[in-house]
Amino acid sequence: MTKTVQKYDVVVVGAGAGGIAAAVGAARTGARTLLVERYGFMGGAATNAQVLAYCGFFARGETARQTVLGVGQDLLLELKRLGVDIAPIVSKSGYWIIMLDPEAAKLGFDRLARGSAVDVRLHTRLIDAEVEGDRIRSVTLVDHSGMTIVEAGAFVDASGEATLSTLAGVPLSQEGGANAHLQAASFPIRIGGVPDAVVFDRTIMAGLIAEHNKTAETPILRDDGGVVSRLPLSNDMWWMAIDLETDGITGESLTDVEFKARELAWRNLGVLRRHPGFEKAYLVSTGPQMGIRETRRPFSRADVVEQDIVEGRRHEDGIARASWPMEVHEAPGKARFLDIGGEGFFDVRAGAVEAAKIVNLRLGGRVIGADPKAYGSIRVMGTAFATGHAAGVSAALAAEGIEADVARLRKTLEGQGAVV
Repeated sequence: MTKTVQKYDVVVVGAGAGGIAAAVGAARTGARTLLVERYGFMGGAATNAQVLAYCGFFARGETARQTVLGVGQDLLLELKRLGVDIAPIVSKSGYWIIMLDPEAAKLGFDRLARGSAVDVRLHTRLIDAEVEGDRIRSVTLVDHSGMTIVEAGAFVDASGEATLSTLAGVPLSQEGGANAHLQAASFPIRIGGVPDAVVFDRTIMAGLIAEHNKTAETPILRDDGGVVSRLPLSNDMWWMAIDLETDGITGESLTDVEFKARELAWRNLGVLRRHPGFEKAYLVSTGPQMGIRETRRPFSRADVVEQDIVEGRRHEDGIARASWPMEVHEAPGKARFLDIGGEGFFDVRAGAVEAAKIVNLRLGGRVIGADPKAYGSIRVMGTAFATGHAAGVSAALAAEGIEADVARLRKTLEGQGAVV
């Protein structure tokens, strides 16, 4: 297999919410930026796992107070131009969310990257990292044509699974694997064939599930019916009621759990069809993969901790605002929400997007440094836009040789429309 060598200022691994924000943020500083994605489209969990709700753009309250702007807001405006209603709605949890259309999200990400002069490499995987001392010198990428070595001044791990951090030897606070205690994964599905006038009745569904569970070999764990919402554009129903345990990183575990999830999706559809108005419901689509909440977590220079959220702490070195509660899925079908104190949001410090021990590696999205409880808050996609944006700009500054200048980082982010 051939090897070629290329050079960039910043390389970003993973093109979900955190990755696109990192790449666009870096590129807008003038940095030559490469964004690498293993799928044939961008969008992260919104497009590869049917997680069709952006959580974390707004603080909880009677009115929606937006806490994430910058690149995240630019993406929302791209969706609006494609006809998506981006007005927030109140979710079952009591927090504000934005419902999504996956095809609009794919194109919105494309347009955002192209419009910001980001070089995008789809269908490409990271397989190695070359480290010299406390710096990453290069990464090795592979596609069907062979391997490419890419050198850069700075890197961003927005892979979700901390793949670059692991390859670079960053110490992990959560190593993942078969014996790790991880948040359960979910398998949201899209349902069609439900007339616009039909309303999902949670009481009716709870009764149907209770009857089903009396004899089911595998019960439906969300006994109230789970999360059900109408989607924009298609007006399909989005249904999240399947939760399973997986390590989220090995092909063996993912294959096993996705086989199970697809069986359960069809089984659950049979139960749903007993609900009045859902008699002709059909399965529109499942995601290419499970919706993974947690696998590995690297240490940063300033991990977000539970008390940051409980107290709604503000920090002078804050570089992103986070407004989603601590949502901890302790077991399949069991989620616990712990509200944010203070003003209803907290600051993510600059050190949380800086990897421990590797000076030119930044962390974006659900890869940022966080303790187990705090992780339940920072992992959502709205917050990922904010932390990814900060990680990308920080990486661009690091590529210029500018380290630990938080004032300049904050000023640059504000200049790009972010809220810090």
